[in-house]
Amino acid sequence: MSSNKGPILYLAPFQGITDAIYRTSFNRHFGGLDAAFTPYISGTGTEKVSKNKLIDVLPAVNRSVRTIPQMLSKDADEMLLLSRALAALGYTEANWNMGCPFPRVARKQRGSGMLPYPELVRQILDKLYQGGMPVRLSVKMRTGYNGHEEILAMIEVLNDFPLSEVIVHPRTGKQLYKGEASESAFLAITDLIKAPLAWNGDIFSVEKFRYLQEKFPSVQRWMLGRGALINPALPLMISNHEAAKSLDMRKALAGFLHDIYDETYHRNEGRTAVVSRMKSIWVYLRESFENPTEAFRVIRKTRTPEEYLDAEMKVIAEAPLKSFS
Repeated sequence: MSSNKGPILYLAPFQGITDAIYRTSFNRHFGGLDAAFTPYISGTGTEKVSKNKLIDVLPAVNRSVRTIPQMLSKDADEMLLLSRALAALGYTEANWNMGCPFPRVARKQRGSGMLPYPELVRQILDKLYQGGMPVRLSVKMRTGYNGHEEILAMIEVLNDFPLSEVIVHPRTGKQLYKGEASESAFLAITDLIKAPLAWNGDIFSVEKFRYLQEKFPSVQRWMLGRGALINPALPLMISNHEAAKSLDMRKALAGFLHDIYDETYHRNEGRTAVVSRMKSIWVYLRESFENPTEAFRVIRKTRTPEEYLDAEMKVIAEAPLKSFS
C-alpha cells in the first residue's frame, strides 16, 4: 500500500493482464498504489464457486497490495454466493462491474449493458442487502450505455443503498475507449452521488492528474488504467515525486517484466502461453518508448520464449524511453 496521505490511487482491472502476478510485480518494482482491483470474476453460478474462479484472489498471492475483487453478474444469488466465498477468504469488500463496454458483455445486460435498466439494478441491490451481503460493495460504472444522461436515473437507485464507493468512467458503453472522457458529464454528478466518488479514465500524465484534481476538488479517489499500463511509474510519480525521480526506469522495467515472465512460466502455462502473455503487456508498455511501433515490432515477431527474452532485453537496453511528466 502507498504510504502517501494525499490522493487515493487505484489500479484499474484489465482482463488477461492485471492478474495477481502483474499486480505483485507492479507493486514490487514501481509502487505508488493504495489498492488494485482484480479482473472481473463471472459465471460462478449459484450452487458452488469453483476453486478455479478464485485462483486470482487467493490471499497467498495478493499480499503485496490491497486487493479488491471485482464481480460481473446480473444475478443477485450468484453475487451473494461469490461474496460469501470472498468473505471466507478474508475479504471485506468487493466491486460490482457495471462499466465493461465490450458488446459480448453488454448485450447480455451485464457491465455497461446494465446502465439503461436502473430498476433491474435496484432489484439486484435489494436482494443483495436483504440477503445479508457479507462484504462492503462498491460499483464501477460508466455514465451510461447509450448516453451520459442514463447515469442520472441510476444514481437515484444507487443512493438508496449503503455503497462503499462509486467509481465513474465518464464515457458511454457504446464509446468503448473512443473519444475523450467527458469532464462535463462527470461534473454533473459530483454533488449527486452520496457514496464516495472516484474518477476513472484518461489519466496518462501527472499534468493531467493535477488538472483533474483542480477541476474536481471534492474527489479524493482516482483510478489509473491505461496510463499505468503504459507508464507503470505513473502512480509513484503522482504520489511520491521524489521517489519517482530516483527510480531507474530501465532497471525497474526489466525487473517488472522478468518477474511476470518467470512466475507465468513456472506456473506451467506453457511456452506459447508465456510469450502470448508478455506480448499482451507490451501492447500498452510499448508507449513508454519514443518509437512504440519499432519497440513492439521487435517483440511481436518473437515466437519462442528464448526469442522473446532476447527481444525484451534489446528493447529495454537500447530503445529510447519517453520522458513522462
